Amino acid sequence: MLSLEKNIGGDGMKKLGDTGKKETAGLPQSSEWARVIIAKAPAGIIVMDRQGRVTDFNPAAAVISGYGREEALGRQATEVLACEVDREDCPIRAAMRGQEVEPQEMTVLNRRREPVPVMLSAFPLKEAAGATQGGVIIFRDLSPIKHLENERRHLVNMFAHDLKTPVVGMAGLVRRLRQGKAGPLTEPQQTYLETIDREMGRLEKLINNFLEFARLDLHILAPLSSALQVESECQAVLTLLQPLAEAKGIVLQAEYPQEVLVLQADPLLFRRVLENLLENAIKYSPPRTTVALEVQDRGQEVLFAVKDQGPGIAPNDLPHLFEIYYRGADTEKERGFGLGLATVKRIIEAHGGRIWVESSPGRGATFHFTLPREAPQTYPR
Repeated sequence: MLSLEKNIGGDGMKKLGDTGKKETAGLPQSSEWARVIIAKAPAGIIVMDRQGRVTDFNPAAAVISGYGREEALGRQATEVLACEVDREDCPIRAAMRGQEVEPQEMTVLNRRREPVPVMLSAFPLKEAAGATQGGVIIFRDLSPIKHLENERRHLVNMFAHDLKTPVVGMAGLVRRLRQGKAGPLTEPQQTYLETIDREMGRLEKLINNFLEFARLDLHILAPLSSALQVESECQAVLTLLQPLAEAKGIVLQAEYPQEVLVLQADPLLFRRVLENLLENAIKYSPPRTTVALEVQDRGQEVLFAVKDQGPGIAPNDLPHLFEIYYRGADTEKERGFGLGLATVKRIIEAHGGRIWVESSPGRGATFHFTLPREAPQTYPR
């Protein structure tokens, strides 16, 4: 029978550390290392011969599959570890045929025919001449990860109801007080209520940003794509932000292609992206400067660029800019929790697009992002 050690570290291979010099005294042979590594590996490992029979089987594979090593040896790999839906394109069957299987999430059935989510990959074992002698299946139980995902979903649902609902209710009551619904207010009372109303608005926006990010991250929220006229949508966002720009003396400019551009995207999420990038550009730009939006037709995709004349972004901050809760060294005077750009990235990737930034200190920043003209068939993971 074929054994993994003969292919990974058999007797004909050099010993570890052998570079043509004398072997270091006491250093284990590579076959001994292979046995230790396989036995201690946290992932299940099944080794097969060319007929797909199990020739090696580590302890992690036994835990996931429910078969002991001695029981598994000699059986067909599909008997020890079966696809939930047994088809010809089943990755385990492909591995038995000597095909390489890229890492992928799938569900297998253990000995008790219980479904187990795993991350599985496989590769063939070949002789020096190239003939396939068998294969290796490597799989890891994803059940703990799936459990955590479910807990995160419950947490998001809790935030959506148990936290957001009372905040919205309190904000509504404060606005009624400001309108004099409960009687006239003194000037100090009016000032206090204005402050409370403003801070409640910030809290509500923070909760909404968190929920939007979490729903995108957990794939609870998926884009609802429809035909979107690019220039019309962009102009609507620019009009919305015009008062904010005028308050700082900032000029908003836009440049579009001559032809009418239409793409398939979620209008609400598209506006969310553009509002965030343009609002950031206005926020970090000094007074009496220009913020520009440029749109280019790139055939199968549309390229957007938001340019500002602000202080720029430090090189150390650039790689982390789209990470949740990350705050750059030069943003301490601006309030926020770093959810905006992280959410923008999730939205664009959910549409099958890309986002990146070009900047250097003192030379402003340009945020580029692309969106495909056609909506992706499946939600990117």
